[in-house]
Amino acid sequence: MKKQSARFLKTMNTVEIEKLLADDTPLFLPLGTLEAHGRHLPTGTDTILAEKIAEELSILLGGVVAPAVEYGLTKVLAQTSPASFFPEELYEGFVEKVIEAFRSQGFKTIIIVNGHGGNRDSLRKVVRRLARVRPTGLAVINWWLLSERFVEPVYGCRPGGHAAVEETALMLHYFPEMVVSKNYNPASDDYVPDEGIWLFPPPGEVLLDNPNQGQPDF
Repeated sequence: MKKQSARFLKTMNTVEIEKLLADDTPLFLPLGTLEAHGRHLPTGTDTILAEKIAEELSILLGGVVAPAVEYGLTKVLAQTSPASFFPEELYEGFVEKVIEAFRSQGFKTIIIVNGHGGNRDSLRKVVRRLARVRPTGLAVINWWLLSERFVEPVYGCRPGGHAAVEETALMLHYFPEMVVSKNYNPASDDYVPDEGIWLFPPPGEVLLDNPNQGQPDF
């Protein structure tokens, strides 16, 4: 049986979209950022994976995928090129207007698939504000946090962090040609951030929660 394809809002005409609205079709909105992901993963990893997860969920739940917001709030790696970052209030206002526009145009269920940890605090504030304005089904999926419960059963270690076992695994699953394992060197790439000392730029791009735990596994 041929696998069903995802539907993308930007490739549809207004007649098709009117049918989506009449059918109360859920809308999936991927959010990511542009930032370094170790030397083994592409800088668009957060957006690439958010888009792919949104596609898979839209097929499963009969939804449609909106164009991604690729510029997010890069923080720790803001000095490592390329990095997208701008004031939090500007990001919050933009994302809020995008969601509000979709709501006002008739989408009653909006699922945000977030691929970047730096977006989380702002997204929490946005959806809390929107939840008080108009009855709409809103959800935010931070996929890597949901995946952490599976790291130990599969890999036998604790969850990793940024550009670590979780993101590397999903990129290998969907886009193995984008993963360059030979570029990864634990000695120079791994860094465990410490709340006692903040370093900008960090001495490594693979940000681990615990030393020697959750490293990229190829």
